[in-house]
Amino acid sequence: MAPLGPIALFDSGEGGLTVLRTLRQQLPQYRFLYGADSGHFPYGEKSLDDVRQWFLAFLDFFVHRGASAVVIACNTATAAALDEAKARSPVPVIGVVDPAARRAAEVTKNGKIGVLSTESTYRSRLYPRTLKALNPALMVVAKPCPILVSMAENGDTEGYHVEDKVRQCVEPVLETGVDTIILGCTHFPHMRQAFNRVVGQAAAIIDPGEEVGVALAAAHIEVAPVQSADDPITAWTTADPGRFTEIARKLCPEIPLIAEPLMWQGPSLAAPRASLLDNVPTNLG
Repeated sequence: MAPLGPIALFDSGEGGLTVLRTLRQQLPQYRFLYGADSGHFPYGEKSLDDVRQWFLAFLDFFVHRGASAVVIACNTATAAALDEAKARSPVPVIGVVDPAARRAAEVTKNGKIGVLSTESTYRSRLYPRTLKALNPALMVVAKPCPILVSMAENGDTEGYHVEDKVRQCVEPVLETGVDTIILGCTHFPHMRQAFNRVVGQAAAIIDPGEEVGVALAAAHIEVAPVQSADDPITAWTTADPGRFTEIARKLCPEIPLIAEPLMWQGPSLAAPRASLLDNVPTNLG
């Protein structure tokens, strides 16, 4: 029997750290692994076909390293690849859209829900379709906010200028009368304080990361146990590990990360060397 592995999380960059932070709080007994396709960031400007192929390569990498489950901690990648990933993966794959949509449908009182996202997620119409499938009477107001994605990826999440950009994104949605807003990009919760100040009591804010934790707990997936809260989490990135670590420490200083490089070799991924610091067991079948 293969050894239990970690829960692997994927994002185009630093956004999925908001999901990782939440999962560590909700499921402190679990071990985690993180993968970031930072070399292709931002996903919001890429085609869904490209995003699908990139994520599926990460899925293969995670499975090869013994992951017990994979969380697509990226709304754009969820829109692009969730169905195909579920069909081909030998381990459970959970996206961020369904859990967030279900929670928003439960929370709204007037049936009007706003969705803030990347351009690709907006164009996919995945949130409106998912919400309408839950309740055809829902009114969904979607708006892309690409500037916020880039700001968060660079660690620029606080200050009056951030709040001003958040306001420019949020106010047109609030003016439609929504009483619930989904942060439909995992980069956005890095700016949660700015969102809280701008939205105030006008609407409930749904953080998909919080809802993914509920879905994982309900799935009762067997996962490798963590030995200590200080155990480092390996973060694989297709860009500069030093830059990734610098931004990650600024955004989530409480998460003990060790960043390692991944290289694209055609359509596949490979680690250029075996890391002595890699705390993730490899499962070759």
